[in-house]
Amino acid sequence: MRRTASASIMVIGADSHFSYLMRRYVRTSAHQIVFANPGEDALTLVQQAKPVAIVLGANVPPVLCRHLLFALKANQATRQIPVILCSWQEEDPADRIEGADLHLRMPILYEDFEAALAQVGVLVDA
Repeated sequence: MRRTASASIMVIGADSHFSYLMRRYVRTSAHQIVFANPGEDALTLVQQAKPVAIVLGANVPPVLCRHLLFALKANQATRQIPVILCSWQEEDPADRIEGADLHLRMPILYEDFEAALAQVGVLVDA
């Protein structure tokens, strides 16, 4: 399913540098941005915001990250929302098993971000 621009992309992360970069990238892609901190009830925020994609920062503690991925994919209302996991590590096959649709290795260039959105079916109007 192709998702159009002007919809929202949710960014979940606690690092201010990551959040700033994602804010710039999401706005450049012509989408709205919704932020969530890892400590918040991100699942509820996702259900309310209904983003076309979720960008999950690696600074989220691994246990919380896995719990969130599991909860998103187990929930009927959120399971179809693609999750892009961003980390400094190489892709771990367990990320896909646990619910990440795509892995981006940091540092992330805008072209990488744009390609990742396209890969998960989100249109970019840059």
